[in-house]
Amino acid sequence: MKSILNYRLSLICVFCLSLFSCHEGTTTTEPPYEGPPKGHIITVERAQEMYDSYSQRRVSIIKKYEDSIKPTPESFGATRYAEFDLATIKQYIAFIEYEANRAKVDVSTLRFYLSNYPNSNNYPNGDAVKYPRQNSIFVVPTMDHNGENVGFSIEELEGKYTAVPIRKRDGGNNDNNGVVNEAGFLSSNTTTLQVNTTSLILNDGTIMPPPILGSNDFGDNN
Repeated sequence: MKSILNYRLSLICVFCLSLFSCHEGTTTTEPPYEGPPKGHIITVERAQEMYDSYSQRRVSIIKKYEDSIKPTPESFGATRYAEFDLATIKQYIAFIEYEANRAKVDVSTLRFYLSNYPNSNNYPNGDAVKYPRQNSIFVVPTMDHNGENVGFSIEELEGKYTAVPIRKRDGGNNDNNGVVNEAGFLSSNTTTLQVNTTSLILNDGTIMPPPILGSNDFGDNN
């Protein structure tokens, strides 16, 4: 009798350990450390050279143009960098992976678009422009779509989540009723159904128009 009881207790322990092991495996979200990304890390010296090249070949042109269209007492300060805190980047990656998973697609790359804030204090909808006239960047996740790497957003219709290319292409048979706009970044949608669209585009980090003493890693010779 005692041997049967011990046997049953052993089975229960093994079962509990199996459950615990499975649970631990599914909660691990951090990818394994594999060293620096091969082919993507540059030396400090190369970064300095590239920074100086931009200073010499781009910054003066930007200043000259901006000062010519809207003269101010102080010369226009061209943007030199944009930054996001690490917690925001981690949250953003978790967000786009979650949305992509709901739409059953994989995020291929993160695409960084160079952009410019409008010469205005407000957008047409009334939102404040964070840095009028300044250069900026925004980030777009991409996916594979018919063999092409394209930026995408998420559309939800009647509980179904679909990853939709930002620039919808109409080949005569477009499932999403997209209207082609080859020259623009976005396209319109002619569907009459109520579609909820989730944007995955990251913007409005902290940008530094003129470098403040001590805040610029590569010098203030812009």
